[in-house]
Amino acid sequence: MDTATLTVRDNGPGVPEAELAHIFQPFYRVGEARERSSGGVGLGLSIADRTVKLHGGTVRAENVTGGLLITMELPVSSSPVAAQPAAEKVSVS
Repeated sequence: MDTATLTVRDNGPGVPEAELAHIFQPFYRVGEARERSSGGVGLGLSIADRTVKLHGGTVRAENVTGGLLITMELPVSSSPVAAQPAAEKVSVS
């Protein structure tokens, strides 16, 4: 089956190797990012992980020189849902 690959990379300090396995857990924030003033609440990666997995894909994170790389792979369908005709609504009086 064909797959589509989406990568997202930042230029931050990366994530400590011991914490990489945890960053997809809901509300998990790396030690340096736990202050409220630093941003989100730790849901973005968990939502992405769950969504990708529900669509039969995979998501992984790895440290690269000068940042963090997130790779998402999703199966490509040969018959997209958008191409299917919408069901007609029937109203009964």
